[in-house]
Amino acid sequence: MSERKSYLQMMSEGFRMMKQAKEVEQTVTLRQWTFSFRHDKEWTVILRTDRLKWVGRPANEFSIDLAQVRLGDLSLQRHVESNEVRLKIEEEWGIESKVVCDDEEWGRFVETLKQLKGE
Repeated sequence: MSERKSYLQMMSEGFRMMKQAKEVEQTVTLRQWTFSFRHDKEWTVILRTDRLKWVGRPANEFSIDLAQVRLGDLSLQRHVESNEVRLKIEEEWGIESKVVCDDEEWGRFVETLKQLKGE
């Protein structure tokens, strides 16, 4: 019986390790916002700030371009003329915030997300 149990534990551990290897997890920072992205079958994002931690629902939609980033309920929109990046979370209670960053900082952020996504 103990041989069977140890074999099942070994198989379970192997499957867990294979699942973790498929997952992508990376943390990206833009000013005071820290985003932790995780991808297994769907994308998940965790937003951390000084006063907030928000965990997004898993989503299939993850779009990135130079003016906007969108992942599920979370969107970041860049306004070039004011150098503002506006964060919006579309939920019942919703969250809106903004930071100011230059073209270079925003460009690095977008490129990091594209690499994470595999574009």
